[in-house]
Amino acid sequence: MMAGFLFTNQHARERGDVMRFSEIIGIERQSKRLISKRARAYTLGILITGILSILLSVVTFYGQNTGNFVMTVDPDAANRGIQLSTDPNFSFYTSRLLSDPVMDARDITYTWIKFDEIAATDGQFTDPDYKYVAYSFYIRNSGRETVDVNYYIRIADVHLNLDAAVRFLVIEDNEIHRMYQKPDQPLEDGSMPRYYEMPEAIPFQSNRLVFRETLINFKPGDVTRFSVIIWLEGQDPDTTDDILGGMLRAHMNFSILQDD
Repeated sequence: MMAGFLFTNQHARERGDVMRFSEIIGIERQSKRLISKRARAYTLGILITGILSILLSVVTFYGQNTGNFVMTVDPDAANRGIQLSTDPNFSFYTSRLLSDPVMDARDITYTWIKFDEIAATDGQFTDPDYKYVAYSFYIRNSGRETVDVNYYIRIADVHLNLDAAVRFLVIEDNEIHRMYQKPDQPLEDGSMPRYYEMPEAIPFQSNRLVFRETLINFKPGDVTRFSVIIWLEGQDPDTTDDILGGMLRAHMNFSILQDD
């Protein structure tokens, strides 16, 4: 399933006054790394199977089912009572959730994300000012046994090094914030990129594994809230025209750890 993003502001583009975030804050970069000052459309594709399913396209959206953000629990965990819902009271529950598409988006930065509003919104949060993925849901143990629930996001496929510029933020119960990024490479002058007003990111666990975490001793009746936020970070020196047409496919999975 896919969801569409368009990494320009359509109205601003028509006025001819689009500026990217990196231009606004005036970060100096080598000429080969400069983001063009003229209005240009980013193509950013993120296809997340399992929990997330997104595709960002510069011109068009592909497929009749474009626009879906997917969350799933694997069959064994579902059979043992692990459920998902966007309702904290679980008036309905499922092993699969879908969101609406996010379109007409462009690069942003961490401080522009509306965390308070996301914390107050169940399901998909739509920012009226900036466009990014923000979806909140609940996981519950409705079974009869205490279990350890493993979850991870893994990159299945990537083109044009798009994974170097994307950020993944996972929030548990509105308290634990973990931001992930692919490790930075030195700039042409040998220095490392510097980021302003951002938390320190956790490096991807491997080239393809974004992270792996566990809900330990998830007891019958326990409920945990997750928010997943994904955006193209405008301060990242890899956010350049070189990623035009890029695509990233990843999946997030929830499963029960088996006893040895």
